[in-house]
Amino acid sequence: MAQNLLRRYPRRVPVATIEIGADVDLCWTLLADPRLVPEWVPAVAQVDVIDRDAAGRAVKVAFVGMPSTGSLEYQLDYRYDEDERRVAWSTAGALEREPERQIVGEARLEDLGGGRCRLHYALAARAGRALPQWAKDTLADDNAEKVARAFQRFAERRGGAT
Repeated sequence: MAQNLLRRYPRRVPVATIEIGADVDLCWTLLADPRLVPEWVPAVAQVDVIDRDAAGRAVKVAFVGMPSTGSLEYQLDYRYDEDERRVAWSTAGALEREPERQIVGEARLEDLGGGRCRLHYALAARAGRALPQWAKDTLADDNAEKVARAFQRFAERRGGAT
């Protein structure tokens, strides 16, 4: 799953794998809609879709995060693979111009049958060096595992699992 990410970035990319008690189609619908991110990632306060592809999926998205301590704004480019149920994102434009501010990630869902699926979630961020100290402190414990568990809780609530 994270091989695309690992090929592009030689340093270790944290990957979390977690089982979700919700149907894979529901989870794909939730995961492939960046507008829902504030419902499961507490540090994200606002999402605005800037551009969509021909299928209507968000491909450039603006985020505003951490409103309680300050404001952090950034844009991500999204790519989708429906057949693989895979979504990938990267900081818009920063890969070429500002490598110290990179955020890249990808998530893939695996159907386990019986109304369950598995999420593989990879996240690599180099934004820490470019952030003010208050933002570094706020993001210190954000990692792939924490975000994957937050999505698990969100999807299971939406799917009616207990």
